[in-house]
Amino acid sequence: MPNTHSPIEKIGEGYYVDELVEQLQDPSLWNRHPVRLYGPHSKLSDIWCRFNAWENYDPEHPERFVEEHESVWYPVVEELPALKPLVFGVLTVLKATKLAGVLITKIPPHEICKPHKDAGWHALTHEKVAISLQANEDQAFCFEDQELRTKPGDLFTFDNSRMHWVVNNSDSDRTTLIMNIRRSSCPGA
Repeated sequence: MPNTHSPIEKIGEGYYVDELVEQLQDPSLWNRHPVRLYGPHSKLSDIWCRFNAWENYDPEHPERFVEEHESVWYPVVEELPALKPLVFGVLTVLKATKLAGVLITKIPPHEICKPHKDAGWHALTHEKVAISLQANEDQAFCFEDQELRTKPGDLFTFDNSRMHWVVNNSDSDRTTLIMNIRRSSCPGA
């Protein structure tokens, strides 16, 4: 669910991410579901960890795939044993009552996730939280009036229904674990 105050806010730090980062080095994990390789996300690579069951995807009606659904874990999670403990640790700390989609994104050096607003059921009904897995001071998550620069292990929340973009002006990948959650303060939780 969109944050009604600041569009982006750091809410934690010090999460242990090294084991997951090591597991993400396998290139075969990335872009198994190439739906987001167009538009503002065209320069990114993704790992879909949890979302609408893939058998529900209809290439003739892709908009239906982001409508209300019950998210399921994708098989790739079995290849990332450090993922679920990290996700469930965050859920516990934030006192989350619901977990929906989970996505890992990678922006290569000197690339950008172009300015855009996200629509769909997740964006309108869930809070977005993320942990920086690989990050540095030459990378920024940007909004029209604010930006956030993180380091590995930083936890932040952001409102993806507002115009946003992510820049990587460094020589290193920027990798982020994104979770759609509801807390008890969110409607519908």
